[in-house]
Amino acid sequence: MTSITTFKIDKQITNTLTANEKKILPLLIEAAKKIDKVFALQENSHYDGANLYPHDVQRSEIEEAARKDPRIFSPFTVVERDKSGKLIAIDYHQKYQRHLLPTTQLLQQAAKITQNKSLKNYLKATANALTNGSYQQADIAWLAVKNTNLDVVIGPHERYLDKLFFIKRAYQANVGIIDNDGTKKARLVRDILYNTIGARPHRIVPPSIVDVRAERCLIFSGFLSRALFTRQHLPSDTQTTESYGSRIIGYLSAIDLKFQKLIYPIFNAVFEKSFKQSYPKELLARGNYFYVLLSAIAQQLHRYRGSRHRLRELFPILDEANCIVSGIQHAKHLVLKGVIDQKELEAIMINQICWIFSEWVLFKKTNIREDYLKGDALTLNFLIKQGALQEKEGISWPNFAKMFFEMENLATIFTRFLEEGTYMEAQEFLSKYLSLEPFKAFDKRLANIKPL
Repeated sequence: MTSITTFKIDKQITNTLTANEKKILPLLIEAAKKIDKVFALQENSHYDGANLYPHDVQRSEIEEAARKDPRIFSPFTVVERDKSGKLIAIDYHQKYQRHLLPTTQLLQQAAKITQNKSLKNYLKATANALTNGSYQQADIAWLAVKNTNLDVVIGPHERYLDKLFFIKRAYQANVGIIDNDGTKKARLVRDILYNTIGARPHRIVPPSIVDVRAERCLIFSGFLSRALFTRQHLPSDTQTTESYGSRIIGYLSAIDLKFQKLIYPIFNAVFEKSFKQSYPKELLARGNYFYVLLSAIAQQLHRYRGSRHRLRELFPILDEANCIVSGIQHAKHLVLKGVIDQKELEAIMINQICWIFSEWVLFKKTNIREDYLKGDALTLNFLIKQGALQEKEGISWPNFAKMFFEMENLATIFTRFLEEGTYMEAQEFLSKYLSLEPFKAFDKRLANIKPL
């Protein structure tokens, strides 16, 4: 099953590229396409460990093997059995060597042509990483790229394929053109949030304020195409981000595509008729952009030491749940600063509900975003049980203040779990609020909405 998504962008965006950037662009796009074949070897929706562990293995056996050989739990190894049945770790760059070679060669070719020194260094570092496994060096080089209109990320990054331990990284690629106006707007929101949130114990603070970039996408490949993210935090390695910084990428093309094809149709399908009349499409489109941006920044603001280890496989569920409600909690600062008004804040919250239902629609196509669905299910069930949402002939809410108040309550709960909560506490909360039943009640209304 191919995992490549291409986007059409306006000529005025491509016209921002220099002649030299236009020359290397086809090479970068082709390099991104080739990564699809590597991801296809990793992906397997029939097993929690995909093709990253033996299909007959038990968690306890992997944990026991990792105590003897830490490379079992390396993010960049595939776990297999040798002839004796013993679990062994094989480096990605060795396991997938033949399939990575075409991408490596294209990146080396582009590096020779580009006139941008920092981009040249990054392309070389990425080619080297695909050859010898030096992925951290590629991440560091990517953070140092400057004075270019192009953005390219190729390599193993997200952990969502690994539903056993949330450790192993999946290959992905994206090539995009930086949108300067969108980037300025995103950085304004970032600055407001970073200047208003207070210091918290155990919070992971990068060496400088996190960078934010908005871009128009040309191609997604591998995991990124399958998941169709609208934003991403990179690098994925905590050690790298603490030492060298991090960047949020807003994928504007994916944001627009999802709003037109998924979010707005869901709004029309699940909300009550008279409620919908107060929220025109243009208002919702603006709210959708801010929703994605706020959740991305909130996720970065709520990184805590030890949370991945402490919460184990529950971490991605709670991390996703927290970023959406904390994003809305922080949105009040945008209202106070005059960046958005209350009606736009309400539109952001409406988009949140639509995004929650979009995960249910997408889940029926692929389980690759299952952790997102579970995080959203926690939020939906909590809001329903607290009376913040009501459903009669479609969803509406009793009053705006009640809805926002319960969002803040939920943000406090999720933040505490990430900051200092125990695995047992989190598991108890999930047992109370994690149910997919509310989604099933809307299946008839969502029947005509097709997954992207």
